[in-house]
Amino acid sequence: MTRQNNKALRKLIGLLILLVIAPVSASTLSSFSVPNSDFTALANRINAIESSRRTLDQTFQLAVASWRMGQLKAAHTLTDQLIKADFEPGDSLYLKGLIYLTEVREVNVFKKIGTAKKALKAWEQAIQADSNHILALFAVTAFYVNAPSFAGGDLDAATARLPQILALDPHYHELAAGLIAEKEGQPEIAAKRLRAALNNGPDQPIMLFQLAQFYYRAEAYELATQTLETLQGFPLFWHHPVPSMITLMQGLALKKQGDLQASQETFERARALTQNPSLKTWAEKELAEL
Repeated sequence: MTRQNNKALRKLIGLLILLVIAPVSASTLSSFSVPNSDFTALANRINAIESSRRTLDQTFQLAVASWRMGQLKAAHTLTDQLIKADFEPGDSLYLKGLIYLTEVREVNVFKKIGTAKKALKAWEQAIQADSNHILALFAVTAFYVNAPSFAGGDLDAATARLPQILALDPHYHELAAGLIAEKEGQPEIAAKRLRAALNNGPDQPIMLFQLAQFYYRAEAYELATQTLETLQGFPLFWHHPVPSMITLMQGLALKKQGDLQASQETFERARALTQNPSLKTWAEKELAEL
């Protein structure tokens, strides 16, 4: 794999972090909340139940906790059980795709493209299982937008998905259209559409985090910091950006603004908050580079 391809793939991985904090369809199953985003406590509580006595709902929650804590092998095993049992197949397959996406950061460079395509395949299967699964559809669309062409990126294919997204949810339609506009080199239109995606619904944290990411990529670091600040105090479901990720992004934006003391304090908070080894390593790397 050439150096140019490696760079493009790293960019894909970075951009697809957006999907790791994206929600699944608005079912009762997928909207459970985790007090204080404490996935360790959730996992401990369910692991105390004998596996043969767990409900499939509890198995799903344990799969989520395992994924959030970076225990990807366990998360794969649990989602395989859910898929085999045909339990909420849209949600289970969507979660499977998120686990593969996280795994892209862990595998060696020769396996990254194949692993990313496994995530795409899982999301496509989620849509086949549940045609109204808006976030599986959004995930596929965002993949086409962000992936380099050698890894399956296709802006025309992403654009072709917009009518289907609009039919399901106008806010996610604005979100997808904003990402496409950004990719097409139209930042003003992208910003307008991403702001139009904001709503008062339960997934407001998703929309705000996406907007903050856009501001960061556009080097509007103060706006990114302000947008991330508005996320403080929001009630969070399992699929929303975890506090440690929000805090880490704040640290990155503060660092870009040249406020090294504030960024150091913020990275330290992120390191203390996170229950995910990869996020902890990321925070420690940023601290070491200050």
